[in-house]
Amino acid sequence: PIRIKYTADEALLVFAEPAPAVAAARALREALAPQLRAFGLSAGFGIHAGPVIEGLLGSESVKAFDVLGDTVNVAKRLCDAAAGGEILVSEATPFAGAGDAPARELRVKGKSEPLRVRALASP
Repeated sequence: PIRIKYTADEALLVFAEPAPAVAAARALREALAPQLRAFGLSAGFGIHAGPVIEGLLGSESVKAFDVLGDTVNVAKRLCDAAAGGEILVSEATPFAGAGDAPARELRVKGKSEPLRVRALASP
């Protein structure tokens, strides 16, 4: 990843291309599933492509490098909508392997139109 951002129990990884993002989600899913299952937990994954605003944010005393924007918000909404073990990819993400997965629509906060997504992996 180019950037990693942690918020509470989530991690946002920013990639330059969709293929490594999908590969990372698949690898994390396989590595985390047994660990989380032992505690009755699971993790869902969301992948969305688009422009982000990145830079140093904060004040004189506290600064952090961060990424912001609609792309970041949509990726978070996809993560929130993903069931445990599911990898959701928006149709806006140009990934060759996504076309074979069944499509569905999601209504998410901040969007007037539903998002079309494909599940690359199901629970």
